[in-house]
Amino acid sequence: MNQSMTPFTDSSVSSTIANATGDVTTITPYERPFGETVTLVMGFILFTFMFLGIVLNAITVAVIVKYDKLRNIFSIFIFSLCLSDMVSALISPLYWYHRTLGFDEWNLPPFLCKVYWSADIMTSFATAMHIVAFGVFRLISVSCPHITAKLQNKVAVLIALQIWIVSFGCGFVPYWIWFGARKRDRYSDSQDARWPACTINMEWYGQYTMFQKIGFSLFLYIPLILVLFISVLTCRRVYATTHASITPVTSKKLQKEKQAVLQLTLIVVSFMMGYLPFTAYEFWSVQDHGNSQYYRLTDYYFGVTEYILLRLSECMNPIFYNLGSSKMRSHTVHFIRELFKLKSNANRSSPSTPSHETGDNNL
Repeated sequence: MNQSMTPFTDSSVSSTIANATGDVTTITPYERPFGETVTLVMGFILFTFMFLGIVLNAITVAVIVKYDKLRNIFSIFIFSLCLSDMVSALISPLYWYHRTLGFDEWNLPPFLCKVYWSADIMTSFATAMHIVAFGVFRLISVSCPHITAKLQNKVAVLIALQIWIVSFGCGFVPYWIWFGARKRDRYSDSQDARWPACTINMEWYGQYTMFQKIGFSLFLYIPLILVLFISVLTCRRVYATTHASITPVTSKKLQKEKQAVLQLTLIVVSFMMGYLPFTAYEFWSVQDHGNSQYYRLTDYYFGVTEYILLRLSECMNPIFYNLGSSKMRSHTVHFIRELFKLKSNANRSSPSTPSHETGDNNL
């Protein structure tokens, strides 16, 4: 078995040491909280999610770029969300390395450790703010459709760019400063002892814990509360419409609004599935739990589980975009057929959109 994959015991350290007062303290040999099986299973899961995340999000991006009829305010936010998820997928192998082969010693270039943490939190902040913006425009579209009809796509582009600028300045930059790779003292009683080699540098511990309370609240928890509130208002608006007089025109409009609510709901569910466990672990991990084997195992598997859920949610997002929009779904199916030259008895021309839907701000 490869030595780097086996539980690590530092035989160079005696089983007992004497402190400054002459008292003798017994030291429990350090063992990694994982073995070769965990390394292989985690690698299979994360590399599978990386492939799916890149492919599914790339298809969604390509569909939005290819078909003019899909380009509207909502598809611009979805386009930007897909880019965020693709970045997360691309850096996920660095997470696998830092939790397995590089757990005790980071042998990759040190800047890659900073790249992973900085890009990861930047995309997390960007995702949360994009979803809030998406939800706000969804609410406006079902409440005051004449307003969204007048808005130009460049409004959404400018908002998306601002979101990325804020995410870079408030997420990427501080994490680049605070995080780094170094050998951790596995025999101390601090939180540092049970963390991977690539993590927060302890000299920045105070600033980081303060940032968690402020930054996570501003960029993750408040957006989560806002988008839940917006989703409820949107659902109530659509529910009220269903009890109004229905005509052939309003019936079609109502169907679009129901699809809009479904799409928003699925996006919110995916967001909660990924980011609630993520923030819960981040807050838990910096607490002073000691350095027993129990807490090493708890910290390790809690962290791995929340990250897998986060990657799963990002793989599900492109599927949810299509499930919540018949227009996007039909264009995606056509794009895949074109891409692989699949033959069908159905009409293989570009999905048509009735003339009165041109410029429609619904997906």
